[in-house]
Amino acid sequence: MCENIITRFDSDNPCWTAELLIRAGEDVGCLQDMVKNGLLEDSNGIYSLTAKGIEIYESLKDSLFIEKEAGRQPAVPSRSVAITKLRMLIDNAHTQRWGIKNFLSDISLKIHPKLVRKEIFSVNNGSIEWEYTKSPVWKQMEKDFPMMLIEDRSADAVKPEKLYAWYQKNSPEPGIFDIDLLYLCHYDFMQYRDFKGHPNDAIGLINADRFLFVFPGQSMDDILETIGKFHIWLINLRRMIIPGYVDRDTQEQDSVNWLVFAVERENEAVRLANELQKYGPQLVRNANPCEIWTISFEALENLEEKRELIWELLPDIAHQAQRTIS
Repeated sequence: MCENIITRFDSDNPCWTAELLIRAGEDVGCLQDMVKNGLLEDSNGIYSLTAKGIEIYESLKDSLFIEKEAGRQPAVPSRSVAITKLRMLIDNAHTQRWGIKNFLSDISLKIHPKLVRKEIFSVNNGSIEWEYTKSPVWKQMEKDFPMMLIEDRSADAVKPEKLYAWYQKNSPEPGIFDIDLLYLCHYDFMQYRDFKGHPNDAIGLINADRFLFVFPGQSMDDILETIGKFHIWLINLRRMIIPGYVDRDTQEQDSVNWLVFAVERENEAVRLANELQKYGPQLVRNANPCEIWTISFEALENLEEKRELIWELLPDIAHQAQRTIS
């Protein structure tokens, strides 16, 4: 039945190709038998669990100590395959022996306020203007949640009840910031064992470097909208959600936020980085400190030497669009 293959199809990786399964060390000789037996569906070489396959996965969860739910076929299987491939390439490209790699696939982050594209940014004569700062809800957020100094931070500074009440009154419907792959790099994790957590930090952003990988849209407007949502998300974190914990961890070390656009070919990555550089420091102005980069699958696949740290990997093969303004 190829139990190992069945358990690869979890909620973070609902779709696989034979190539990716081979990369993962699996014997794919039984794939077609699994299709014939009704466990897998084959859609032009992209495999996903059938209802019967999901039943088998669920029956194996307890005995194999599997935490994740079974993967269900997504709306765009090819995108799911690309996310899994990107995760595998990044994971295999560096060791991070003194840290914990936490990959979250196809994640939707809530942001406030919810704005349409023209309310997020505009471009005039090649210069970008961040329109979201003009929103009445945004101005109310700035008034009700002033920036917090590091020395004033506390896990009780903004209680969940206060956040919920503010959302209900000012911004009941959130906007959505879609991330294809969120990599939370928890470095030197043994030094942070005493931190008891934060009630507003559901996915473990504190005490981690955050790398948000996004497949860019078809147009520059799509890309600039994504960058604008990245701004809004970061500023929401700094003012309302985990104030004081975004840019410094609990050991007073810098924490970073990178938005990385992932494309197929190396020449695409270079071209996109060059196009974004034209906007200059304004690209990150309101959300500073943060960085915007591009990377290609091609560069990751052609990597000859595995790196120790993510910080040795990305600056070497990715392309800077805009770095933190000092």
